[in-house]
Amino acid sequence: MNHRLILIEGIPGSGKTTLSARLETWLQEQEIKTMLYREGDAHPADMAWNALLTRDEMDEVKKNHPRLIPKLDDLTRQDGDQFILAYTKIGYEAMGSELQEFFASHEVYDGRVPLEVFEGLHRRRWAEFAGLAMDHPDTVYLFECSFLQNHVNELLTAHNKSEAEILTYLNALAAPVMPLNPILLYLDQPDPDETIRRVAAERVNPPESGRPDWIQLVIRYVEDSQYGRTHGLNGLDGALHLIRERKKIEMAVWPDLKMDRAIIPNPDYDWDAVFHEMTRAVRGQEL
Repeated sequence: MNHRLILIEGIPGSGKTTLSARLETWLQEQEIKTMLYREGDAHPADMAWNALLTRDEMDEVKKNHPRLIPKLDDLTRQDGDQFILAYTKIGYEAMGSELQEFFASHEVYDGRVPLEVFEGLHRRRWAEFAGLAMDHPDTVYLFECSFLQNHVNELLTAHNKSEAEILTYLNALAAPVMPLNPILLYLDQPDPDETIRRVAAERVNPPESGRPDWIQLVIRYVEDSQYGRTHGLNGLDGALHLIRERKKIEMAVWPDLKMDRAIIPNPDYDWDAVFHEMTRAVRGQEL
């Protein structure tokens, strides 16, 4: 297998989760050992939906919630004297609202840590992952939305970085993994507004759950972000504005990213056709 790292990107609703799992299965059918990491996992490189805790904070959580210790140990990665916990994988019911809110207040993303800390954490993690992957030359790694989506979103919404600054950051982040010959696959929806409206209609919770729907969480995130406040973004229109702006930046930096990459259009939601193009790109065939 030529590409040892496959990065799968696109706006919400572009099929990243479904097609990542399908690509994992396809690679395994080719007798290729494959590891898929989704957003929020105890990830070897990215830290979306992960909390950053000190040793004292982790000890206090374990003291107060001893029944969670096995899960905490399984979902935690250490970085020096700090601990990175994929807390959403514990489950809301197991955590309860108070502990969930505590972890959320310590997230690595959403501007909750200074930019220099955010950058340093990720550069170390990507470099450490590269070393791990080089030690396992028989394994192909799939990362869903861990390169463009999460980092462009953070640098734009929390730190108001320019296209040039975002490009510099992304190429520096990718530098350690270049020996893995990564390929970046972008699942392209030509009409972001239509796609987000469609996804919003699909990702709803039962009324009796009392939990907000996906689009309500997106709107809240946009309205509470520094970018959203600066630009006066509100409601669904504000969320759509941010998605369009993020895609605009991703396409602007695209030509200068220092790795193999392919844009795979999906105007008709023809998942079989998109998957076919993904496998062609992974094989190194022209699209």
